[in-house]
Amino acid sequence: MTKEYRKVLRLVFLLYADDTGILGSNDIFQHFLERREAQDIRQGLIELFRVLNTPEDDRDEFLSEEFKQFKYVNGGMFSDESVVIPQFTDELQRLIVEDAGRGFNWSSISPTIFGAVFESTLNPETRREGGMHYTSVENIHKVIDPLFLNDLNKEFEKIRDISVVSDRVEKARQFQEKLSKLKFLDPACGSGNFLTETYLSLRNLENQCLKIIVGSNSTLNLDADIKVKIKIQNFYGIEINDFAVSVARTAMWIAESQMWAESQNIIYSRDDFLPLDSNDSIFEGNALRMDWSEIVEPYDVNYIMGNPPFVGQSYRSNEQKQDMIDIFGKGSRETKQDYVICWYKKSLDYVSDYKNSSVKCAFVSTNSICQCECVPTFWKDMINAGVEIQFARRTFIWTNEAKNKAVVHCVIVGYSFHKINNIKELYDGGKLTKCDHINPYLVPEEDIWISSRPKRPKDKSKMTTGSPATDDGQLFLSPEEAKTMSKEYPILSKYIRPFIGAHEFLHDLNERTRYCLWFADVGDELPKIIKADHMKDRFQHIKEKRLSSSASRIKKAAETPWLFAQNRQPDTEYLVIPRHSSENREYIPIGFMDPKTIAGDATTIVYDATLEDFAILESSLHVAWMKTVAGRLKSDYRYSSSVYYNFPIPKLTNELKEKLEKSAEGILNARANHPSLSLADMYKELLMPSDLRDAHRKNDKLILQAYGLNKDATDQDILKVLFKMYNNKDND
Repeated sequence: MTKEYRKVLRLVFLLYADDTGILGSNDIFQHFLERREAQDIRQGLIELFRVLNTPEDDRDEFLSEEFKQFKYVNGGMFSDESVVIPQFTDELQRLIVEDAGRGFNWSSISPTIFGAVFESTLNPETRREGGMHYTSVENIHKVIDPLFLNDLNKEFEKIRDISVVSDRVEKARQFQEKLSKLKFLDPACGSGNFLTETYLSLRNLENQCLKIIVGSNSTLNLDADIKVKIKIQNFYGIEINDFAVSVARTAMWIAESQMWAESQNIIYSRDDFLPLDSNDSIFEGNALRMDWSEIVEPYDVNYIMGNPPFVGQSYRSNEQKQDMIDIFGKGSRETKQDYVICWYKKSLDYVSDYKNSSVKCAFVSTNSICQCECVPTFWKDMINAGVEIQFARRTFIWTNEAKNKAVVHCVIVGYSFHKINNIKELYDGGKLTKCDHINPYLVPEEDIWISSRPKRPKDKSKMTTGSPATDDGQLFLSPEEAKTMSKEYPILSKYIRPFIGAHEFLHDLNERTRYCLWFADVGDELPKIIKADHMKDRFQHIKEKRLSSSASRIKKAAETPWLFAQNRQPDTEYLVIPRHSSENREYIPIGFMDPKTIAGDATTIVYDATLEDFAILESSLHVAWMKTVAGRLKSDYRYSSSVYYNFPIPKLTNELKEKLEKSAEGILNARANHPSLSLADMYKELLMPSDLRDAHRKNDKLILQAYGLNKDATDQDILKVLFKMYNNKDND
């Protein structure tokens, strides 16, 4: 891919160089193209690229003046002569000369735009397979600001405020020297957005230092030490995509050129920007299979950062699956987590022989890595190995600069490889919390390892997901189909049941919109039903569908195609909880259901649930717990039995139990006052009926009282108590 696109990058670089004058004079390349007919441009570019890669002293002495006027570029930009240059057409010439040349000023282009250009060339499948999500400047700063830039800015502000000029100049010199020695590694650098923005940020600080050093005395510029010291070679990257590597290198050169222009206006340097420094610190390869120490030693690196690929288990390529096995071991529970955790583990291994490493690290990741099973498996090992979270940003939407922006729900975790006695920073939306510790759930509390596979406690009712059909839709009926089938085939009428998934429960409970064929208790009538033509085709379809599955339990279910693949339907009234619930709801809409209504596997169900159970689960206290320990689908919460079974419940007095039962009835009665509203409507954050909200508030007050909390307790107060109860229970 690189050879195919490198010609484009060369043209972009030349257009940029043309508008900045670094090639010799402004529009030198523009005029070069305009002097030629379309059919002559290809040969002209072949010769020009060769000239740009040749030092002036080594060029042919008979070279024409047209080519001699171009400066030597170096840096490898034009070194590969195998790059294919296509034949130009009149239209292609017009696009480059008029639209891309005269029609656009490249001198102030943002280097990070190259990431967006790169992403736009990839189809959605390629982006998904690579977990590629390129990055806006705003989001880059969500990583680099708390990782290092905030501290550097504060340090410079103190220098700037020094009143004694000589002291201020000396401190500025020392600070510039410090900046010049910092080294950065992005081990999944993509098109280099993190590296270029970091370089621009540091060079901006360096230029401010140079302003202090030069001051108002222009003779100071004769000092040989007044020069730019930050080099692009201190910004290391690893990237698996060959074209992205070329983009990243080009972006760094453009960033260097832009900052050099600013520096010249400060130090009045007569030095030329060209030839380019060699930009060989960005490497092509699979970072998970490379030894990072061969690129830069861990004791030389100050910061590791970036936006590694997000790839869930079902989307991984065979190579990515093998990467996870190589890093975590075959059969390990970590291999079921998001691919991005490989970079966390790799960073730990990188510094493992350098015990007192001062390296700090920050990665953007899918929010799944700080939820559910990933915490007690992956993070527990990281923390036990000495990792400490220094700052974090809780779930937010990660946006980028590309067209058709990918929307990913992410967290940012910044960490060190040993404990540091400092204040940690936790960002949540627009709120910043400063605290002594951040645990892997991204909560400002001590570390806690909540079991992802708990056994059912004796004091809690059984919870499971509803019954999966695995039928390719053959056992489901619309209301019209259910009515027609009952009329035409009376034998089936008693086997047609109302059905609810999460959608039906939340939106259509008042008006049934879905039915199913439920033959769990069919008995002696089964042979008649199987032989019926209208059922025979359905059952054959289900059988074939199940036999095509790779799961042995599904293949086994092909023997009974008239049944749901699994029967988890309770025989008594049960409680329904949607498996996924919007993050915008203050409470989880849950409710009781008659056993005649079949619950599908998009719901979670509680057998033999009581009003007391309902009151506890419908409380804001339980929601605070769920928001912390539950998994997520994008930003929506994913409820599971581990949320419920791990949830600490105190011993309740009989008096309090009676109050909770009445409180639960109050919530149910308030709902009944609004028969025209669905549960989804009733629990919209801003549209919740006032009587229902009041009923919930009364219930919250009782629940908080049961846990020894006052009515004004915050989520942090609640979690402190719940985590303590969980740990005490775990140690009993």
